[in-house]
Amino acid sequence: MTDNFNERLQTMKPIAQLVGVAGTVLLGLFGATSFGQTPLTYRYLCQSIGTGPQEPLGDRDGHNISVYSYSCRVEGGPLDGGVVTGNAIYEWNQTIAAGLTGNGVVRKPGAVAVFELSDFKNALTVVDGKVTGFSAAGHGTYKLATGTAVSLAGRTYTYTGRPNGPGQFAVDIKVD
Repeated sequence: MTDNFNERLQTMKPIAQLVGVAGTVLLGLFGATSFGQTPLTYRYLCQSIGTGPQEPLGDRDGHNISVYSYSCRVEGGPLDGGVVTGNAIYEWNQTIAAGLTGNGVVRKPGAVAVFELSDFKNALTVVDGKVTGFSAAGHGTYKLATGTAVSLAGRTYTYTGRPNGPGQFAVDIKVD
């Protein structure tokens, strides 16, 4: 009886191994799916480094442009610890602005990423006739990414921005 049991056990080993491999593959797929669905988020902590006043365009009241440069430190994600330098140009209609062009580069040891903004907006918060803050939102694309940031190459993201001190702002990024 023991010999018969051992024979059956030996014939079942390949099946058990196949089930084990299939189970491992399925767990890997489910794990990859879960990981792939986890959004990649991180933050830029920024300061304006070349903000000019709004420039009237002269065709109507409140129609202005603004050009500014900024620098940021990255917290989190594949660019953690990196430094951003960027610029943006806005067209203003009173307190609402539409982004015309914006781009920048992120540098850190072992990685570089270049981004371009698209469909971005800014709105001033006004209380009792005085600007007290702003809210910003938009989309962007990493046009180039190398080194430890290569996973960002060609990927798009959404962002929101808000002030976090005099001449400073925070940008929360979610990679699509």
